[in-house]
Amino acid sequence: MEAKIQELNEEEKVWIEGQIDAAKAFISKFSPTDAVEFPNLAALDRAWSAWLDSNPGDTANINETINCVGMAFGRSVSEATGLRWVIATDNHGTDLALFGLPGKGDFLIYPANFVAKRWERREKNFLERSQALLKADIERVSSAHSKPRWKFW
Repeated sequence: MEAKIQELNEEEKVWIEGQIDAAKAFISKFSPTDAVEFPNLAALDRAWSAWLDSNPGDTANINETINCVGMAFGRSVSEATGLRWVIATDNHGTDLALFGLPGKGDFLIYPANFVAKRWERREKNFLERSQALLKADIERVSSAHSKPRWKFW
């Protein structure tokens, strides 16, 4: 099933902003020297690594952390690539996602799920690197579709 894309409502936008605030607090707690206005991904990577090293076990805390890190990662990716926040529904459910290049690349990224998969593997230092790779892929696909296709006979 192809994902159904819907625009965010105000409540969802406010929830994302609350998660960004939680990400700032997360950085302040786990990487205090990195406390910043907006969570940059290098600081978030360091805080994530320190958090993993603390061996978190409380399920509620783990979910909260995945959400705040995921939303901060999503905001950063959105700002770097032009992908926009949407609600995406497919046969796996409904979730916040980033979407862009409809009909050209149909990029659909689920930031919280992206982070949750790294939690499962206890992966560190992936946020900044992943954004760079995503940005390069999006630029490559975008430029491939913007070049004129000439045929000379």
